[in-house]
Amino acid sequence: MVALVEQAVRHGHEVHGIYSDDRADPLLVAELQRSGAVVHITPMRRSVGPWDAADGLALRRLLRRLGTFDVLHSHSSKAGVLARVFGSGRARAQVYSPHGFYTMTDHAPFYIGPVERALSLVTDRLVAVSSFERDHALSLGIAAERVAVIPNGLRPVEPLPRVEARAQLGLDPTAFVLGFVGRLEEQKDVMSAVSVIAEMNGSGGSLAVIGEGPSRAAAEERAATEELPVRFLGARPAKSLFGAFDVLLCTSRYEGMPVAFLESLNAGTPIVSYPVGGTAELLENGRTGFVVEPSPIAAAAAIERIRLLSDDERVRVAQACRDKAAQHTDRTMGAATLSLYRELLA
Repeated sequence: MVALVEQAVRHGHEVHGIYSDDRADPLLVAELQRSGAVVHITPMRRSVGPWDAADGLALRRLLRRLGTFDVLHSHSSKAGVLARVFGSGRARAQVYSPHGFYTMTDHAPFYIGPVERALSLVTDRLVAVSSFERDHALSLGIAAERVAVIPNGLRPVEPLPRVEARAQLGLDPTAFVLGFVGRLEEQKDVMSAVSVIAEMNGSGGSLAVIGEGPSRAAAEERAATEELPVRFLGARPAKSLFGAFDVLLCTSRYEGMPVAFLESLNAGTPIVSYPVGGTAELLENGRTGFVVEPSPIAAAAAIERIRLLSDDERVRVAQACRDKAAQHTDRTMGAATLSLYRELLA
């Protein structure tokens, strides 16, 4: 999202970011401001409930005060619902990016799919960040002509050297370290990552967790109770720190195409991930990491294969990772998105 704002501002467009302090990461809001967006706060609670009507009306009042936009682009499911329902008539075009449909999980309420399908009728274009996400949208009954695929792109960032990155995180410079980066909530499933390190117990590996959220307390308690080598490092800007890890671990229940994957690949760090979102489009088994069945045993086995690589093999894997990241740039993503906006406004 930040990269998209930067590209739009660079091309002379005025960008407004509307967020809720109950949902948005303060670091993200600060980055949006630095990127040139004018930011506005509005209530938007995480859970679904009767308060959504009040939150939607507050959003509509804010949009009315700001005037009519050319494009209203909502990101994630909750914002996507409120923007498309209560933002009706406040923009010439409505665009929605799910960043991973909740229906990709096996425990989504039965009504979510029909709601997404109904809302697609008032959506000028749904932007999927991977072919996997597009195919899922079609499986929900969303018309193909309403879906565009624009993969996520990465802003140029120079990762810190391994030694410096580990020093910032307080990690042993010689240990084998898995990284987990993301919000500590149900979707990202940090408890499964703790299960992976438990499965690896005795291999000498450890897990470093960057992120905050409601799942932290339970995961931290389990790690302490079982005396597992897990460090919880809290929320911090992580984009330059992926070089600290030997492997990035993803145990998410659903995703679109995680930007953290691109940041990890950019640092030359391979990824072991459950089969979510655009993983198959970024990870080439044995070259840039592994996509494994969603089980701690399978993840631990793949991590062990990476741990046993020779020095020469590690160099080849790191270069393959960087080559893959170079195919997904912020300029490519920004150009495709702005082109989509122009197409809709025409």
